[in-house]
Amino acid sequence: MSAPSQSKARKTTISPSVLAADWSVMKEEVQRCVDAGLTRLHVDIFDGVFLDSPDAFTFGPQMVNAIRRCSAEVFLDLHMCVDRPARYVTAMKEAGANSFIFQWEAMDDVVDAIQLAKAIRASGMQCGVSINPSTPVREIYPLLKTELIAVVDVLAVEPGFGGQKFQAIAVDKVEDLLRLRSDNELAFEIMVDGGINEETVSRTAGADILVAGSYLFQHSESIRSGYRSLQLARIENISSR
Repeated sequence: MSAPSQSKARKTTISPSVLAADWSVMKEEVQRCVDAGLTRLHVDIFDGVFLDSPDAFTFGPQMVNAIRRCSAEVFLDLHMCVDRPARYVTAMKEAGANSFIFQWEAMDDVVDAIQLAKAIRASGMQCGVSINPSTPVREIYPLLKTELIAVVDVLAVEPGFGGQKFQAIAVDKVEDLLRLRSDNELAFEIMVDGGINEETVSRTAGADILVAGSYLFQHSESIRSGYRSLQLARIENISSR
């Protein structure tokens, strides 16, 4: 399955983070997203090791495969916030993932990151890289210039837990990435991950993918209503610029 197409007039994709879903009824939660017209899901994989907390422990290949069996068409992004992510490439590909986004801070150096990116691409998945709020964008420039990376996941919250507030540093990072992409004629997509709601969506101009968890799954009306609210807020922001 290919990722959503890119064009000069880039369309913003809203991607629900199932970290905020009710895991006891995951099938129904996935179906609610599909029924709302959402085409991309974000699955946070935490192993309790890279993020040194027993509470930062989420899903494995079995859950990824279960989500895939809920919908054959939805595009599955995996945010692999784990120790030694290379161990999981084959298992996650076989589970049905489309995109494997590794955490930059889990790498020893850029050579290590490039080797992993090549392995992910060779598996048939798209490769992405995620950076923490405290990590400067310039650290990943050499990796991005290899053209191995399909998406950069700019974390607007600290990884590990949902429901956090949006960190403004993400806005500056998006601008830096837009300049890098334009100046070097690169094609990676820019994802902003965390703290997305009706207010913060207006601060993410230029991002191609917005990951929203709590706002969608805990919306007072429905996921569909939350999705439409984000779309409307995004359109109003673009129109006013």
